Amino acid sequence: MEMAEPGAVLLRLVNGAAAAQVVGVAARLGLADLLAEGPRDAETLAAATGTHAPSLWRLLRALAALGIATEEADGRFALGPVGGPLRSSVPGSVRDLALLFGHPDFWATWGALDHCIRTGETAVRHLFGVETTFERYAADPTFSAVFDAGMAVLAERGAAAVLAAWSFPEEGLVVDVGGGQGTLLAAVLRARPRLRGVVLDLPGVADRATRLLQATDLGDRARAESGDMFSGVPEGADLYLLKSVLHDWADDRAAAVLRSCRVAMTKPGVRLLVIERVMPERMATEPVAIAHTVADLMMLTRAGGRERTEAEFAALLDRAGLRLARVVPTASQYSVLEAEAS
Repeated sequence: MEMAEPGAVLLRLVNGAAAAQVVGVAARLGLADLLAEGPRDAETLAAATGTHAPSLWRLLRALAALGIATEEADGRFALGPVGGPLRSSVPGSVRDLALLFGHPDFWATWGALDHCIRTGETAVRHLFGVETTFERYAADPTFSAVFDAGMAVLAERGAAAVLAAWSFPEEGLVVDVGGGQGTLLAAVLRARPRLRGVVLDLPGVADRATRLLQATDLGDRARAESGDMFSGVPEGADLYLLKSVLHDWADDRAAAVLRSCRVAMTKPGVRLLVIERVMPERMATEPVAIAHTVADLMMLTRAGGRERTEAEFAALLDRAGLRLARVVPTASQYSVLEAEAS
C-alpha cells in the first residue's frame, strides 16, 4: 500500500487536537442523543442546546466530515456511522470519556506538555499547585464526577477483554484495589456467580461505589471499603486486582502499593493481577503504540506516573516481594500481568 506523503501525515496529526475538541463539544451539547431521535436542522438543534445556530451549523458540518453526523440533502443532520457511541446511556457509549478528555482541565494540562518535558514537573503541580491529580479531583467534586464516569468507560471497555483472556476462579473473594466505582469488579462477579468482591478506594470514591453497587443485581456479593492503598488493603482474599493503578505513580509509590498487596496476600496460591498497558521494548509505528505513548505522556502531565515495559513491571514487582508469573495479552490495549509471592 502506498504511503501518504509525510507532510500530509503530519498535518493530519496537527489537526488531531481540533478534531478532539469538536467531539468534546458535541458530547457536552448532547448532540448525538438529539440526532438519534431523527434528522434535525441546525436551528432546531440550536434551540435545544441553547447555542448560536449559524455557529452550531459549522460544528455540525465538522461532525459530518468526521462521520459522527451526516448532512442530508435537505440541509438537516442525522446521526452518522460512528456517532452512536457518543450517545449517553447506550451499550458501548464513550460519551463520558469524551467529556473527560475534552474537559478544560485536561486541555490545560496537555497545553503544559512543553513545560513537563523541559522540567519533569507535572502540569497539575505547575498549573494548579497540587502534588497529585487526585488532589485536584478532591478539590472539585463536579470534575471528580466527570473523572469517575470517564474511568468507568475505560473499565467497562476493558472488562470483557480481561474476562475473555484470563480464567477467573469460580468462587472465593476478589479485592479490586483502587477499583473506582466498581465497574470491573461488577463485570467479574456477573461472570462468576459464586464469587464475592470488595472495592477499595478513597472515601469519596468508595461512597459512590457503594451507591452504584447497591443499585446492581449483585446483592450482598459486592461491597466497597474506604481506605488508603499505600497503608494497607484487606487481607485474606483469593485474588487481588490492580487495574490502571500503577501507571499513576512513579516507581517508589507504585512499589508501595504492591507491598500493601503483598502483605495482604496471606492465602496459599493467591494471585495479584496487574492490568495495565505494557509498553514495547522498542517503539514501532502502529495504532496500539500511539495509544500507549499518548497514555504515557498523559501520566507525565497529570499524575507523575508512567507506562512500563514488561521488564520494568517485573523489576517493580520484585521490589515488593512478588514474582511476575506470566503476561497474558487481551483483545484490548491492556495486558494481564499475573503475579505471585516470590
